[in-house]
Amino acid sequence: MRTVSFIHSGLVGAQIDKVFDLLTDPARVPDWLPGCQTVKRVDGPPGKGQRWRLRMQTPFRIADLVVEVIEYAPPTGFAWAELQPRSGSKTYFKLAFAGGATEVTMKHLWAPPSLTAWLRGVWFRRRHIQHQFDGSLQSFRKLLTR
Repeated sequence: MRTVSFIHSGLVGAQIDKVFDLLTDPARVPDWLPGCQTVKRVDGPPGKGQRWRLRMQTPFRIADLVVEVIEYAPPTGFAWAELQPRSGSKTYFKLAFAGGATEVTMKHLWAPPSLTAWLRGVWFRRRHIQHQFDGSLQSFRKLLTR
């Protein structure tokens, strides 16, 4: 099966360390991740290997996700892998200094484990991942430039 990927980037008018701190604080994830209602730390110390439980809500359903932090490289890299319900789904955030701002690049990868999973993914695709990434960027800007 072919890996499905989406990439989106933009500038946030804030220092890179402030963006990284907002991005990696589980208590603040609902502030910037569209559709995220709550985040609870499941286990592990802050950083790589820590697990979070996210409750996501769309107009049609509520989903509980379990993710594991797979990259924690202050202040430039952060990523998580979804363990449940869509194993093989990973979201990466890369931060770069851009003058007086921070460039944020978000990349979502999904490697379907089977043909059945791929068919379900095509049918129930995250139809608005670009909108979600854009919403996250807008939230970063709003929260960090007040």
